[in-house]
Amino acid sequence: MPLITEIDYGTPASRSEKMVTLTIDGIETQVPEGTSIMRAAMDIGTKIPKLCATDMIEAFGSCRLCLVEIEGRAGTPASCTTPVAPGMVVKTQTEGLKALRKGVMEYL
Repeated sequence: MPLITEIDYGTPASRSEKMVTLTIDGIETQVPEGTSIMRAAMDIGTKIPKLCATDMIEAFGSCRLCLVEIEGRAGTPASCTTPVAPGMVVKTQTEGLKALRKGVMEYL
């Protein structure tokens, strides 16, 4: 059992009052505009691997472990530095992401 029981959402909370609807791993959710994909995922209980991200500082995306796939976009952006967008469809766990993350860990 961990000594610290509070949740680390990976990035600071957005203060926006405007809400954005997106889908993460098939689950539709609403979060404040400006929220990172990582934090939006954690809001619904989806943990994305991370090394350099914490909700105590602004994200800088250096470890590249939190990569995700976004439908209709090329590449695999870091979820800690990518803000949500209306209608966005995100996948956090795929075979491709698993291979990329393994490569990142081997490199580190």
